[in-house]
Amino acid sequence: MRNTAKKIVMITVGCFFYALAFNLFLDPLKISPGGISGIAMVVKYIWGLPVGSGIILMNIPLFIAAYLRLGRPFVLWSMFATVVSSLMIDLSSRLPVPLEDLMLASICGGVFIGVGIGLIIRGGATTGGSDIISKLLQRSHPYIKMGNAVMLVEGVIIALSSVVFQDISLMIYAFIALYISGRVMNMILYGPEFAAMVYIISDQYEAIGDAIQDELGRGITYLDGSGGYLRTPKKVILCALSKKQVMSIRALVERLDPNAFLIITEGHQIIGDGFVPPIE
Repeated sequence: MRNTAKKIVMITVGCFFYALAFNLFLDPLKISPGGISGIAMVVKYIWGLPVGSGIILMNIPLFIAAYLRLGRPFVLWSMFATVVSSLMIDLSSRLPVPLEDLMLASICGGVFIGVGIGLIIRGGATTGGSDIISKLLQRSHPYIKMGNAVMLVEGVIIALSSVVFQDISLMIYAFIALYISGRVMNMILYGPEFAAMVYIISDQYEAIGDAIQDELGRGITYLDGSGGYLRTPKKVILCALSKKQVMSIRALVERLDPNAFLIITEGHQIIGDGFVPPIE
C-alpha cells in the first residue's frame, strides 16, 4: 500500500511539472514538446481541439496495442499518468505566460518536462504516446536502441510541427528543449552525475584493494583472470566509484604499483548502495 501511494504521489507531481512546462513555456510560444503532446498541439492550432483531450484520444489505440504487447501493469499506470497529465494540461491552460523569450522558454520548458517525465518514469509509468510507440518499435525490431527509437519519433513530430507553424526557428528551439529535457531526465533517473568503473590488474592487488576500501571508502570485487600470452593467473580488481574519485584512485594505484594496468570507463547505470537507489 505504501509503495502504491508513493507511486501515485510521484506520478502526480511529475504530471504537474509536465503540465506547467506545456502551458507556461512551450505551447504559448508554439515550441513543440514532441511526442503525442506535440501532435496534439498541432491539432489544436488546426482544428481547435483542447490539447489534453487530443492526448487522451490519440493514446487510446496506443494503449490497446501496449496492453496486447507490453502487459497490464505497464498500461494501467501509464493510463493513470496520461489521464492526470491531460487533465492538468487543460485545467492549467489559462495560467499567465511568464516568458516571451524563445530561448528562455525552451530552456525552462525542457527542464520542467525533464523533471516531470523523470518522476513519472521513476513511478513506473509513462505519459503514453511516443514512449509506447518506441517500446512497440523496439519490441518488433530489437536491434534498434530505445534512445534511438525515441529520438526518431520525437524528431519527426518536431519537424512536422515546424512545418505547420511555418517557422524553422521553432524547430531549433524545440530540439533545444528536447535535449535539455533528456539531460534533466537522466539526472532524475540516474543521479546528478555518471559514475566510473575501474578495472585494475596488478601483482599488488591485495595492497591496492585494502587501500581503496580504507582510503576511498569504496567496495571492491576480485575477479579471476589470466594473461593472454603466458596464461599466468591474474587477479583483477573491479571498483565502482564517483567521477570525482577517479584522480584519487589513479594516484593511489600509481603509488602502490607504478606498473599496474588501469582501465577507467563510465558507469551509466550503477544501482545500489552508495549510488542510485533501485526504482521501486
